[in-house]
Amino acid sequence: MALSILLVDDDAFNRDGMRLYLEREGLVVTEAGDEATAWECAQATALDAAVLDIAIPSTPRATTKPGSNLGITLAQKLKQARPAMGVVFFSAYEDRGGDVLEMVRAGTRGLAYKLKGGHPSALLSAIHDVVAGRVIIDPEVHANRRGLADELLKRLTPEEQFWVDRAVTSFTQLTPREREIAHRLGASHNTEGIAQTLGVSPKTAENYIGHVYDKLGLTAMGRDAPGLRKVVVMAKACMIHDLRAGAK
Repeated sequence: MALSILLVDDDAFNRDGMRLYLEREGLVVTEAGDEATAWECAQATALDAAVLDIAIPSTPRATTKPGSNLGITLAQKLKQARPAMGVVFFSAYEDRGGDVLEMVRAGTRGLAYKLKGGHPSALLSAIHDVVAGRVIIDPEVHANRRGLADELLKRLTPEEQFWVDRAVTSFTQLTPREREIAHRLGASHNTEGIAQTLGVSPKTAENYIGHVYDKLGLTAMGRDAPGLRKVVVMAKACMIHDLRAGAK
């Protein structure tokens, strides 16, 4: 099934170019040039991801003010309404990353920050990454990824730190398919959604999920840490893993 994408940019020329490329790659694209119209589109359409310029006007008649971060506001609303939706910030400004990183600090999964001007395939790759629940920060964006990963780990309770660190350390044991399942679990995808993505039955997906939890050392959490939820620990482990991987 083709991915359904919301593309939001107040520059019609840029928007047309991105839409043509993404449609040629088989994606279904809905367009908007402002926050209000984009929100209406998101409520009316089942979306897999949104590609957002950070500096967008509030309404069709409004102008984009310097320093406007309404794309951030829109992303927060979209993720609150549907946590599994991926979001790619596609911006010309590498200095707008502070608010994006605050969303990462808050635990938001399925998020990417890419700078305009690169090859269009980088945008397509980022869309697939966020739909799969990954966190991607453009290498040209000045951000201490490893420092942010360490900061997030330190914010956890000692009990959470133990299980999250165990899972992050064990990520190398996962096959590529198992890593995809781990990221999708961490991005709030349910068993049915994972089964559909993998093209398997829900029962087979359940078995895969069980193997992932086993390999990451999280199966015993129900007995040894009843106050924690495996899916929440998985989300935090995936976040820290992605940030550390991006720092290499």
